[in-house]
Parts: sequence; structure tokens; C-alpha cells
Amino acid sequence: METNTNPTSKIISIINIDFRESFDQLTEEEKNYLYYLSKACWAGQLIDLFQTSYESPALFMIFQKFFGSFPDVYELEEIMKKNDIDPDIFDKFMEYAARFYSNFGNYTIKKKKFFPEFPIPKNSPGDYETNMFEKILSQSDKFGEFKSIWDIIKYIIFDKTENAENINLEEKDGKNCYYLGGIKKEQIESTDEFLLSKDISLLNTRLFLYNSKVVTLIGSINDEQIDLDDKNILLYGEYSSILKKINENLSEAQKHTTKEEEKELINDYINFFQTGKIEKHIESQKKLVQLNSQVDINYNLGWYTNEIDPLNSRGLFEGFVGFNDNFSSQKYEQIINLIPQLIQELPWPQDFNEKLGQTQFKSFEIICFARKGCPFGKSLPNYLEIKKEFGTKNLLFSNVYPNFKEIENNYDYYDPKDQKLISNFGQVVLKLTTTIKLLIGYGTGKFLKCELDPETKEEKYNFDKNLINPLTNKPIEDFYQIDETYEKKFGHNTYIIDETISTLIYLYLCENESIQEVFFVNKMHGRYVTQTCWLLFFSEVISNLNLYIEKEKSWIHTPSRAAWIIFNYILSEQKESEEIINIEYDSQKEQKEKILKLKLINQELLSDKVNEIISKLLQKLYIYKCTGNVKDAMELIDKYSVIENDKILAIKKDRENIAENKTFYLFHNLSLDNNNKVIYKEYKKSKEGIIKSNLERFGQEFDKDIYWQWVKYATNFLKNK
Repeated sequence: METNTNPTSKIISIINIDFRESFDQLTEEEKNYLYYLSKACWAGQLIDLFQTSYESPALFMIFQKFFGSFPDVYELEEIMKKNDIDPDIFDKFMEYAARFYSNFGNYTIKKKKFFPEFPIPKNSPGDYETNMFEKILSQSDKFGEFKSIWDIIKYIIFDKTENAENINLEEKDGKNCYYLGGIKKEQIESTDEFLLSKDISLLNTRLFLYNSKVVTLIGSINDEQIDLDDKNILLYGEYSSILKKINENLSEAQKHTTKEEEKELINDYINFFQTGKIEKHIESQKKLVQLNSQVDINYNLGWYTNEIDPLNSRGLFEGFVGFNDNFSSQKYEQIINLIPQLIQELPWPQDFNEKLGQTQFKSFEIICFARKGCPFGKSLPNYLEIKKEFGTKNLLFSNVYPNFKEIENNYDYYDPKDQKLISNFGQVVLKLTTTIKLLIGYGTGKFLKCELDPETKEEKYNFDKNLINPLTNKPIEDFYQIDETYEKKFGHNTYIIDETISTLIYLYLCENESIQEVFFVNKMHGRYVTQTCWLLFFSEVISNLNLYIEKEKSWIHTPSRAAWIIFNYILSEQKESEEIINIEYDSQKEQKEKILKLKLINQELLSDKVNEIISKLLQKLYIYKCTGNVKDAMELIDKYSVIENDKILAIKKDRENIAENKTFYLFHNLSLDNNNKVIYKEYKKSKEGIIKSNLERFGQEFDKDIYWQWVKYATNFLKNK
């Protein structure tokens, strides 16, 4: 069969989230506690389907029905061969299904849609891919049960038009599940400002324009409508049936702990999901960071990361649970003692730093991360005021790091010696940089503000009015006025500010010998670790160029935008005789994957010139954040967000013809045996294993909940189809 040229496939990396050894050491009560907490988290993950795309819940229902109709997923390949299904097509079908489950939807956390990469015959009909997908689905004896759903979404799955490619606002020719009914950006921003003025959090909401009124849909079990004024309505009860399942499992988990503080914490979560009131969740986070640091099992649930929302304001539901690795955590305790010293090395006066509450840092084995993909760690809580008053709990997910030796060839644009550095030091660099971001990148900063004294009602300041601004060499002029907060003043720009600053901080501190020693890096290898850090950073920039929308001069993924801002700033500031990164590009070569070469010039320049350059950018953004200087901060951010370099734009275009690296996540299950005893259920490290683990995790238990939530807003998504 002669086929069209498809993108060159990269190696698939499957992260095997193994926790059997730690699980076996738990008591029976702890195993039950863990089991029901994980069930609560997995139930919440279903909300992500509705926050990703219209077709994601439907495709989930189809996959659960399809794979559940066969005796064993591992034997499907042979069954398909007997039914004349092309092995290459079926392999890509299984890869797509495994990727769907790993991302819990057909868009990645980077807001990019992905497709089954079927080999397509030349001169094939336009609906060839749809027909092949349907041919595979039709091999199920339950095809008739889900065919009506398939008929609605089958062309959407393969819609490769520009407006379907990214999660974005409708007025920017995109699709999203946060802003419904044709609501415009201007209305969204005015509504958000109004909601925040009423102390209504945006995190667990969606907006729906209905008859010229803006309806704020709020995630809760309680069903209630509140008319705020003639233009704004609050409608509670979003995702109620799913949230009920979460609370049922939390209530069961509560029965398996004798610790009162853990029971009270669960009560806060239950009250939050029942009422949708963010104050309840804030209470849970206060208790969470104050829990005894020796508690073995840790978890969290709620709407957190705002990466999927096109405006980076509203949360994506996530839940995770796992246990502390207390033995490994001991070696990290010295990092906490290093924090004051490290902060002093950052490029601004100490008067711009504010002491946070108690800091905890743990090596943590994750057993369940119910969201798209899985990060390398978490810093809790997300609420700034709680961090300042009660402290932070930082968890480094020790069992989710990739094996760089397996994916060394994915960095083929580097010299072989640089690829070998990534292979040898990539994992320790990810742990080191994640640690810096968690402990310092996201937690550092003092907001200079004016407040009213609660007793005298007089104005007071949390800084010396004679404090000199290092950017102007004059006394501070900009600061947060009474009732102004970082979130209210910067709005949806808080995410890009925080992400750029935290990335700059880890780049600035990555060569610090004290931190490197904690990760058992000796002085001989220190320079290799620093070099690998920059190799991975530059690789991230180049790999994510496809997340830039050239016609809009905008990014669909904030961390990728932050990385480009830093990269672009370095390119603009480096002198020709002191280049830090060299980019070789030949657009005439036929093999697209080999036309790009990146090369770090030398280690001395990395240590001296690059830190000199990024310290300027870091200082500016940090001081703008501390003083609430939105205007100058966003002028700087916007200036360096744009790609105007012709060579980079050409690389972006060619890189879009190369399949992106794929990382899949295999989570094993906890289940009950015939004696109601919690057991660890393991799966093969393969596409089939990922599919089977999800099939058995969810089964058909949620069919009705998903279906009725899905049809609720169907007309909003189908009107333009």
C-alpha cells in the first residue's frame, strides 16, 4: 500500500507509576484509607473530560464500551488481524486510545489536539481516517449501543481545521469548554472582575451566555440559582452527580482513619464539594499544610491548575494521593535550611522578600494523579495568603521521572555528546529544577501594599516608604492600594508572570553547588548538570514552537510562552562574540528531522554571561510583581512573547511536520478482592496496559452521569458544526 508521508515518529515514553513495595508496608486500615481516597480522586478526573472538549466525554464512553466488550485487551491485536484490520492502523488506534487516557481527553495539557496517526493511502477519500476508526469500533458486539454517540462526534475527532487545533476562545477561532454560548473576551473579563469584587472565586466556575445574561456555572452538589443583578446569575449544581461520587468515597475513607485532624480535613472537602463555596476549600488547605509532617498518606482534591482555560483564570479539576517516602525525604531536609541563603543570592534587595510560614519538603510516591498527564511535583496550597500565614507543603513525585536513556534519540538536534549528557544527567536535573521551582520559584515574593489598621482605621504600609526601587534608584512609587491583591490587579496575567519568574529562578540557581550536593552531584559533575539543565531548557523551547499561533502572535500554552520569553530575551541580549546558544538550520535538506542543530557554545559563558543576562529580566519581572506594576510588567512580557525571528519561524513550520514526543502514564489500580481486601493490581508497561488499567478503573459505573452531563450543553458545541 503506497501511503502519504506521515510525520516522523518519536519514541513513546511510558512512565510506569509503580508503588507496590510501599503499598505492601501499609496496614490494612491504611490500605483501605488509600483505596477510597484514590477512588475519590479518579471519580473527579471525569470532570476533566468536560473541561477539555465537547467530544472527550463521548469518546471516553465509546472507548469504555468498546474495550469492555472483549475478553482481554491484550488479545485485541490477534482478534483484529483475523477480521482483516490492518496491523499498522490498529497499532495507531491503540496508541491514540492510550494517549487519550493519559491526557484524559483528545487535547494535551498544552491545549493541543492530537489525532490517530493512521498511515493514509495516496488518493484515499477524505473520510478515510474516520472510516478506518469506525471499522475498528464496529468489531465490537456493543457497537450498536454507542453508534449514535459515534455518529455525532466522528467527524469532530478528525477535524484538523485551524479552529479545532487548539483550545482557545471562540473569537480567536478556537474551541474551549470554559466559555459557552458565544461569550466574548470583553464580557468574560468584566464578569470576572465583578465576581472577584463579590469574593466569588473563579476556580470552580464556567461562564455561559444565555439571553444576554452571563450565567456563572459553579461546581457543587447543591443546586441553587442566585440572581446577583440583572446581568449576572450564579447557578450552582455543575457536575453534581460526579461530585456526589467523590463525597461518597471521601466518607468511606473517613471511616478508615482514627486521626481527628484527618477526619476534619475530609469534612472540609466534603463541605466544599457539597456547597461549591471556595471558603470551605480554603479551610481544607489550611489544615492540609498543618497536618503532622510525619503523616504517611497525603492527598488533595479540587480545581487548581489553570493551564487549560484560554485565559488562565479557571481551574482544571485534579486529585492526587500517595505516601511520603520518609527515608528518602531525610536527605532533602537540608534543602529547607538552604532556602534563606538561596533567596539572598537572587538579584534584588532583601527588603523585597517576605518570610513564608513553615516549609515542608517530602519525597513522595504518587499512586494516583487524576488530571491530564502528571507533573514532577506539587507545591501546596495554591492560595498565597495561606502560604504566607501557614506555610507550604512541597512534594517531589519520586516515581514519575522518565528514563532519559530510553528517549535519548528524541534530542537528535544536539551533538551526540550533548545527547549523552541528557541521558546521564536528565533525571537528576529534572528533580533539581522541580525542587527549586517548588520551594523558591513559586513561593518567593513580597507584595508591597497599603492596608487599613483594623483598630485605628489609619493607613499603614508593610514596607519602608523610603525603600529604593532597584529599577529606578528612587523611592517606591508603585504599590498595592487598599483592597488590591495580586490576583485582582494582574488578573489572568498572574500565571505568565509566575511561570516566567519561577523558570528564571531555577535557571539562575541550577549551578548552585549547595543544591547540587543535596542531589549527590559531586563538584566534578556539577558543570555537566548545569549544562544539561540548559540543554533541556533550550530543547523545551524548540519542541514547543508549534504552540505559538503566528497570525495572532500569541501562545496557547503559558509555560511554553514563559520559556520562549526567556529564550528570546537571551537571543536579543547576547553579543555576537559571546553567543550562548548557536542555532544551525538548513531548510534545503529533505530529511526534516535532521535540518536543525542546537549547540551550547561553552560552559564559561553559561556560568557568567547567561546569568548576567537572565538576572536583568528576573529582577525586572520580580520587582514589577512586588510593586503591582502591571503596565511595565505586561509590556515586557508582551514584547518578548512574539516570534519575529525568520529562522525561528521557519524552524517552527518544519517542526510541525515532525511528530511530537509522547509521554504516556501507566497508573496501576487498587481494588477489592472477594473478601473485600484491598489489593494492588498491576498492568503491563504497554499501550494495552494503560488502556486496561483505565477500563477496569472506571468500568461502566459512570455512564449515566457522563452522558447526561454531556448532552446538557450539546447545542452550544454543535451549533457551528
